[in-house]
Amino acid sequence: MSLPWWALIGAGVLVGWVFSRLPTWIMLFVLGLSVAMAGYLVSLGGLERAIAPLLAYAVALGLLVPAVTVVARSSRVAPPKRQVVPPAVRHKERITRRSGTKSGTGMEVTPLADGVQIPGYEVLEKVGSGGMASVFRARRTSDGQVVALKVPMEQYVADAKFIRRFHREAEVAQRLNHGNIVRTFEHGSLGTQHFMAMEYVDGRSLEGYIESSELTIDLSVQVMTRVVEALQHIHQAGIIHRDIKPGNIMVVRGGIEEGPQGPRLHSEAVKLMDFGIAGGRVLTRLTMTGARVGTPVYMSPEQARGLRIDHRSDIYSLGLVFYEMLTGQTAFKGGYEAIVHQQIFQTPPPPRQLNLRVPKALDTLVMRMIAKDADERPSLADVLDELEAVDLRDVSEIALSSRIVLTVDSRQGVVRVLDTEGNLHAPIGDIGVGEGSFSTAPVSVASDREGHLYSATFEYRVDQERHRMLAKRAPDGRLLLTFGAYGMKPGELLFPTAITCAPDGSVLVLDGETHQVQRFTPDGDFIAAFGGRGQGQGTFNDPRLVKTGPDGKVYVLDYGNRQVQRLAPDGSYETRWAFRLGGERPGMRLIDGFHVDANGTLFISDATAGKIRTVTSDGKLGPVYALEKLQGEASDALLDLGTDEHGHLYASRRGGHLIRKFDGQGQLIDTIETYANVVHMLIDVRL
Repeated sequence: MSLPWWALIGAGVLVGWVFSRLPTWIMLFVLGLSVAMAGYLVSLGGLERAIAPLLAYAVALGLLVPAVTVVARSSRVAPPKRQVVPPAVRHKERITRRSGTKSGTGMEVTPLADGVQIPGYEVLEKVGSGGMASVFRARRTSDGQVVALKVPMEQYVADAKFIRRFHREAEVAQRLNHGNIVRTFEHGSLGTQHFMAMEYVDGRSLEGYIESSELTIDLSVQVMTRVVEALQHIHQAGIIHRDIKPGNIMVVRGGIEEGPQGPRLHSEAVKLMDFGIAGGRVLTRLTMTGARVGTPVYMSPEQARGLRIDHRSDIYSLGLVFYEMLTGQTAFKGGYEAIVHQQIFQTPPPPRQLNLRVPKALDTLVMRMIAKDADERPSLADVLDELEAVDLRDVSEIALSSRIVLTVDSRQGVVRVLDTEGNLHAPIGDIGVGEGSFSTAPVSVASDREGHLYSATFEYRVDQERHRMLAKRAPDGRLLLTFGAYGMKPGELLFPTAITCAPDGSVLVLDGETHQVQRFTPDGDFIAAFGGRGQGQGTFNDPRLVKTGPDGKVYVLDYGNRQVQRLAPDGSYETRWAFRLGGERPGMRLIDGFHVDANGTLFISDATAGKIRTVTSDGKLGPVYALEKLQGEASDALLDLGTDEHGHLYASRRGGHLIRKFDGQGQLIDTIETYANVVHMLIDVRL
């Protein structure tokens, strides 16, 4: 008696489902047997009588084939050479678990929150999740040790490339044994389940310390010293980390203690981790999920360009991390492509320009570490030597034969001393109300032969009638005295616009409101006044600058009358310099700045022509300096000029952030970035 066709189909479905649960070799055997039987039925009774059994076999095959495919695919995502089984599985026949769930090996396992089953571990909680893996805090049942389990996210398990990289990370990490590197105990897989068991670090990432502004300069040096030692160990093992960033540097809880000299870091309190993209000594660009490997903010220029990299790429990334620790901000900002462009083509401002408390030695070290040319970067041994040698208490100033003194539009370091290459040497005073602070940025500064700094600050306070607008500071920035009260009496000022020191030590101050020049002693006592409102020859119309020559003569930029006047020390008129428009045009060219050097040579900025003209002390014309306008630079602001002991000319437009540097023949040789808008520039020759 034959069964109905629907019964045969049902039987086929049942048989196919049952067989799909069997091992792969049994399923393949049944698959072949079913095909042979179908052919035999057709040969006996013809296609018409065998239609029902064929349908049943077809349904069964439909269930068998996907099962075989899944198994085949699962075998491809396991480690390529062998099935990696953790020691806990190899050496124990059975591990008691709370859930009682049995794995394919007959061992009981605890399922994780994401449905992952790892034999030999009791999962306590999920502690983090990155872009491609999750991290769980777990207890190893063999000895009770708390570990961190790193497990790939489900969407990446089927990616054979990713899985190979995942296990390669573990293999790389297991080769390392250093107190400042997170240890990796084991890694393995069970079917499609992959994991890595690592040392569990109870603490915070360096990223958290930076964001909360908890790092002092001293503590930053201590942390960096430990990271450098860890990276040295990695490089000696022939490995490049390739992803140095604050998020991959952990600080153990309780690893920082307060001591009499400030916070102290335990030797093994810093842990470098995450070798997910680590590789050999020389690697080309690797890509994963369509993006360059590595974090772009800390990526080296050669890595960003897809070139071959070596250990020096890690040094660059480490320099950017140190930069962020010292300044509280990343060196580069913006979207992915913008940051990559900056990494390749732009140099960030030195850390000392953003945090004036950064010692010069550390400032120089960081800039060497992030040099665009890998050959210019120091070795890790050199970095370690610099970190161990730096004296954070040393505030002594290197003697400079010539220095650039700036007043800038900034709340920190209102007066800044730079060397002639533009490197910051000393900040003087902040905006504030405390002792030695500035209420606002000085409009002008001057220096005498002993290095004392004089400043003129316009501010009238209604509630303080005797407020002084002139100040004298010691070379180290300490406030010594104030003078120049607001008023109309001798020794009082309405609007101090410029200040300068004469060769005899006296101080001259130009009052832009009364159009007078007042002379004071070094102690701030009034001596005399001269000038006044007028059309020239000892009187002025909108005077802007006052300077003295090496012989004590007084020079005034008579801006409204478009001329520079020279006066005798007592204020009597001697001569003037002005430039006609030329051709048939009447009038004079606009002059927006001038300087007198140690030889008595006069440098005059011809704003109309965009040139700086020179006149020697004997009246001869000297080199002409072309002054091309820079993008975004104001054209109606004064131009401060000055020369160093080598005859180099410096020119800075007020309100701008650049200083042009020319040689003695008028050729532009450098453009110095000030990283803040300049209020006034002085070139102080200390010879």
